[in-house]
Amino acid sequence: MSSDKAMISLVVPVYNEVTSIRELRDRATATLEAMPYDFEIIMVDDGSSDGSLDLMKTLRQEDPRLRVLQLSRNFGQSPALYAGFSQVKGDFVVMIDADLQNHPEDIPLLIEKLEDGADMVSGWRRNRKDSIFRRLSSKFLNWYISRATGLPLHDFGCALKAFRRELADHMGSFSHLCRYLPVDVASIEGNVVEVNVQHNARTQGDSKYSLFKLVRTAIDLLTAITAAPLQIIGMLGWLFAFVGFGMGIRVLIIRLINGNVLQTEAIFALLFFLGGMQLVATSLMCEYVSRIYTEVQRKPYYVIRREIE
Repeated sequence: MSSDKAMISLVVPVYNEVTSIRELRDRATATLEAMPYDFEIIMVDDGSSDGSLDLMKTLRQEDPRLRVLQLSRNFGQSPALYAGFSQVKGDFVVMIDADLQNHPEDIPLLIEKLEDGADMVSGWRRNRKDSIFRRLSSKFLNWYISRATGLPLHDFGCALKAFRRELADHMGSFSHLCRYLPVDVASIEGNVVEVNVQHNARTQGDSKYSLFKLVRTAIDLLTAITAAPLQIIGMLGWLFAFVGFGMGIRVLIIRLINGNVLQTEAIFALLFFLGGMQLVATSLMCEYVSRIYTEVQRKPYYVIRREIE
């Protein structure tokens, strides 16, 4: 590789994607070879058990521009990405999932925006090929994160993103464990823009995000980027307190006018409602406390077992 060229580092987290890895490598390589840059592809094995690591070893032997990192166990998508970021050599860093729902052919669109001065470019899946539930839940989360962070993006969850090497170095120094890349960029005031990218329905392998994991991810996002949920619960608590006080006055007036008329249904409904809201508030506070407990343990975000040579 010539030393006078800038370099692109493509980081790919891999977890049980043996059916799509080779096609991704071929398409990404063809796209990057057509660009006026040197490049490297870093595939990070996140504890795969389906033969993905063996296939990546084979691909590494075929093309030394492919680097393979093996994590010690399954840490998750974000830790795998940050493990890759810690090893990049390029001036520009691009991330993409291995499932081929995003097109490697869109990488030049992102690099063009970086050349124009952006610090980070995020893909925007305008014509997203996912279920209605995922699109609606994603729309809500995008709205919430945008309001909470002040970062006006439409699609925070797109797996195709590119940013300057300096941002990767800064983000790698963060000590918190719940990391969400666009929010991390916003916290260091990077210039973030969006570009329209293509999106396919998944045709190979299985989605790694079950309903439970999607809910867990949503809770992580809500509690990691702001204390707003606790503030909202506080305001709701005052509201319900006033409603409960008003209902109590109503019961008192009815008893004074009509005698000892039982209002058990209203009272029990109020008790159940307020009891449920108290449990919600308590669970949110426990979520924040558990996050503090996790952070103070200082466990590593990821552990790289070795780089495959």
